[in-house]
Amino acid sequence: MTAHPTLRKLTGILLLSVLLFTACKVTLLSAYDDVTDKTLSEMQQSTTTFFVKHEANPGSQDLSYNNSLPFYEGLRVKSRTVRIRNNAIEKNKIMINMLDLLDENVNLMDSLHKGKPNGLLSKSDVTLLKGAFESQYTAMFKFIMALKARAKAQ
Repeated sequence: MTAHPTLRKLTGILLLSVLLFTACKVTLLSAYDDVTDKTLSEMQQSTTTFFVKHEANPGSQDLSYNNSLPFYEGLRVKSRTVRIRNNAIEKNKIMINMLDLLDENVNLMDSLHKGKPNGLLSKSDVTLLKGAFESQYTAMFKFIMALKARAKAQ
């Protein structure tokens, strides 16, 4: 008994499809970007410095909102600059979402700080904010390190 021509054709198409899909490399994530890694490291260091100053000198007028404006502006500039760069990288939705959340959290911290009657963050504010930013930066660095490890393995 011979196979029906339509069945033979379907089998051939199926085999060709399997061969093509197994031969193709599918990349769902962006490539590692050294500039993003370095910029986030700078932002993390700046944020950590901000919190260390608040922990070491609680209530100091040097840490008032008005004196902290350069810190917030610096974070925003770096955040938006690195986001623009990441918009140009293909398959980078995860990092762009992380950068959007970071920018949103910087804005929320700025608003909280600005809204304080004396212009100073409380000790509990600093503790909560520090923990949140450390968690966020850690997640971002884990993602970046995974991209870097993948790039080295290729």
